Amino acid sequence: MESVITHCILCNSTSLKPLSAYRNHHLCRCSSCGLIFSQHNPDSHQLKEFYKQYSYDEYYYISPITLKRYREILSSLEKYRKLNRILDVGCGNGIFLSVAKEMGWECYGTEYSEKAVELCRKQGLSVLHGSLSDVYRQLPEVDVIISIEVLEHINTPNEELSLFFALLRTGGVVYITTPNFNGLLRPILKEKYDIIAYPEHLTYYTPKTLRKAFRNHHFRPLWVKTTGISVSRLKNALNKVGVKHENPYTATSSDESLRELSETKWFMDGLKKIVNGILSITGTGLTIKGIFVKQSSPDSIHTF
Repeated sequence: MESVITHCILCNSTSLKPLSAYRNHHLCRCSSCGLIFSQHNPDSHQLKEFYKQYSYDEYYYISPITLKRYREILSSLEKYRKLNRILDVGCGNGIFLSVAKEMGWECYGTEYSEKAVELCRKQGLSVLHGSLSDVYRQLPEVDVIISIEVLEHINTPNEELSLFFALLRTGGVVYITTPNFNGLLRPILKEKYDIIAYPEHLTYYTPKTLRKAFRNHHFRPLWVKTTGISVSRLKNALNKVGVKHENPYTATSSDESLRELSETKWFMDGLKKIVNGILSITGTGLTIKGIFVKQSSPDSIHTF
């Protein structure tokens, strides 16, 4: 049975303001730190039933552009390779880890879905089933933690970031992406924006609150930016009831077509860079991306 959260999940303040425009998703804003999250806390049975809907399939479409981006991310993280170990938290079908393995990393992953874990293990990947808090004792110290579109699913950010700190070597980094609550489409589409989704997404960050969360756990932000727009998500929000939604992560989606144009046409690539630059300066891109480095271990570090 779901329960109601009465304290901020980041700063523990009791000064919570319900957001009436998002009442169907039970969202509130902490008046102290600014974090936005769902005050309703789904129980484990509710979450297991929901995540059964997730489609993990060995024939899942993998965009060549996504693979290229993953290689670029991994190349940018080479300077942090000391122990040669990388951990992908919430690794899904293991696509990122497979690319990392090809590039010589010793790879580890965690994943909530049993089906996804099975697919990862078929690829020879070392992936543990469960949340990070369930399995962290079985993991070694690592150079890099990857958290791609995961943090929004979790309403225990202090626990998650403390575990990041415990698993990283000093000087290691977290590469993270998460939806941006201040993204351009959200104030226009409000509850129609499919990023706002209970019980799938429980916590919503802005660049300011993401930096604050990591600083609270002794990470220094190297860079944080917001990039991207989504034609597919805009179309879905504007569609009439009953019209099938467009999956942004397919070969035929509007988003993928736009990505292909930016990869093959120099002027579209230039336009993309200009648009992303503006979105990052204004903090209105669809996704927050950042790298956070672990600082020296304080005596008072809290572990779970």
